[in-house]
Amino acid sequence: MSIYKRQTKQETVIYTIVWIILFMVPVVELIFNYDPENPVWLKHGLLETFGTLLLFLVVFLIHNHILAPMLIHHKKVYQYIACCVVMVALFQTAQCIHHPHGPTPPEMAAKTSNSPGPPSKPMFKPPYGRPPVNWHDLSMFTIVIMMIGANLGVKIYFLSEEEKKRLAKLKEQSLKQELDYLRYQINPHFIMNTLNNIHALVDIDPEQAKDSIVDMSRMMRYLLYESDNQYVTFNTAMNFLKKYLNLMKLRFTDKVTVNLDIPEMEHEDVALAPLVFIPFVENAFKHGVAYDKPSIIDIDIEKKDGRLLFHCRNTKGGARHEYGGVGLNNVTKRLELIYGSDYSLDIHDGENDYDVLLNLPARRAIDFKQSDHDPQQ
Repeated sequence: MSIYKRQTKQETVIYTIVWIILFMVPVVELIFNYDPENPVWLKHGLLETFGTLLLFLVVFLIHNHILAPMLIHHKKVYQYIACCVVMVALFQTAQCIHHPHGPTPPEMAAKTSNSPGPPSKPMFKPPYGRPPVNWHDLSMFTIVIMMIGANLGVKIYFLSEEEKKRLAKLKEQSLKQELDYLRYQINPHFIMNTLNNIHALVDIDPEQAKDSIVDMSRMMRYLLYESDNQYVTFNTAMNFLKKYLNLMKLRFTDKVTVNLDIPEMEHEDVALAPLVFIPFVENAFKHGVAYDKPSIIDIDIEKKDGRLLFHCRNTKGGARHEYGGVGLNNVTKRLELIYGSDYSLDIHDGENDYDVLLNLPARRAIDFKQSDHDPQQ
C-alpha cells in the first residue's frame, strides 16, 4: 500500500485513460466492421484481443506497482532486472498457450473452413528443417518491452517533477528562515540604539522622554506585527520612518538638520520589504552627526519609471564613517534574498559627505505574493 501511495494522481489518471482507450479500440472496430454473415469469427476475434490485452494489463500492473518502485524507490537494480526477465518469460509462455500457432488471419480461416478436401501444403518450407520465425511472439515480446520502458520513463518523469517541487519548497523555507534570522538581527540592533537615545533624554527633558517612550511602543508594535511580514505598504513604512526620525531628532540640537522628501499619496499601491531603509538612516545618524558643527541629513524617496529610488546623503561627523555594521550588512543580504539581481545599491564615500542610492522595483503587494515560490525573482 505504501508503494501505491507514491504514485501521483495525475500519473494514475493517465494510465487509466490509456488502458480504457486500448480496451475500447477493439469494440469500436467491431462496431464499424461488423459482418452479419460471419458473427462467430468477429466475436472470437474480440475475445482473443481482450485476452491479449488482459495479459498486457497484468504485466503492466505488476511492473507499475511492484517492480518499478523496487528500482526507483529502493534502488534494487539486480532484483528488478531478474524479476523483469521472469515476468517477460511468463508472459511469453502465456502467449504461446493463448496462441499456440499465432492468430489466424480472417481470410485464411474462412478459406480453410470452406475448402473441401485434405489440408493444403504449407506455402513455405523452412531451410535445413528449422522452424520459421514466429513473428507474432516476436511482436508481443517487443511490445511488452516497450510498455515496460514507457512505464518506467513516465514514473521517472513524475518522480523528477515531484523532486523539483520538493527542492523548490525546501529552498523557499530555507530562504524564509534566513530572512527571519537577518530580520531578527536588525531589530535588536535598532532597539538598542533607540533605547540609548531615550536614556539620553531622561535627564535632559523627562516629558520628551515620556513622549519618546510612547513613540517607541508604537514602533515596537510595528516591529512585532509588521516587520515579520514579507512586505509592508509604502505608507506604513513611511509612517515608521517618520516616527524614527522624530525620535532621533530629540537627541540632537538644532545644529542637526534632517530633510525628508516623500511625495504624499503617490505610492499607495507600492509595497516593499520591512525595515529596508532604516539601516541606512541609522548609519547616517551614527556617523554623520557632529556635536561641534552643523550636520545635514537629506532623505529623498521617489517613484520613477516603475522603480523606487531611495536617496540618503549626510555630511560626515567626527566619528569615522564606514560602510558596515550589523544593520547594513544584513540589509544587503536581505536585498539579495528578496529582490535577487533586480536592485542596485550605490554608495559614494566622499571626503565630506556620504551618499547612498538604493534602486528597488516598485512592486505591488500582489507581486510579492506571486514571488513567494521563487524568492530570487
